Amino acid sequence: MNKFGLLDDETSPPLLTSSLTEKIAMFAPVKPRQQVDIAAADAAAAQHGFVSREISEAADTKLLGRRRRTVPSEPTRHLAIRLSSSAYDRFVAYADRQKLTYHDALARLLDTVGG
Repeated sequence: MNKFGLLDDETSPPLLTSSLTEKIAMFAPVKPRQQVDIAAADAAAAQHGFVSREISEAADTKLLGRRRRTVPSEPTRHLAIRLSSSAYDRFVAYADRQKLTYHDALARLLDTVGG
């Protein structure tokens, strides 16, 4: 066998020898796991401040601060620009204050100036 675990040639020894087969047979068969009591697990987690995944997924995503990815209504194009640090910081601060994505912040600024 070479360093990648592949056979070098046809004369290499077989991968499963009788001693290896005997060693594998010594392992106990896998036992099925017990069912998890979801209610008990959620109760234990709640004591430590964790929220059930089912509850958090059912909650309103806007309340959690997450936004769902949407399909754009029109084709998109890429725009990459260099800004001075001060202009960049102002733009990011504006987007943060308005709780907008950069895309939405730029669109709102363009709408404001009539562009």
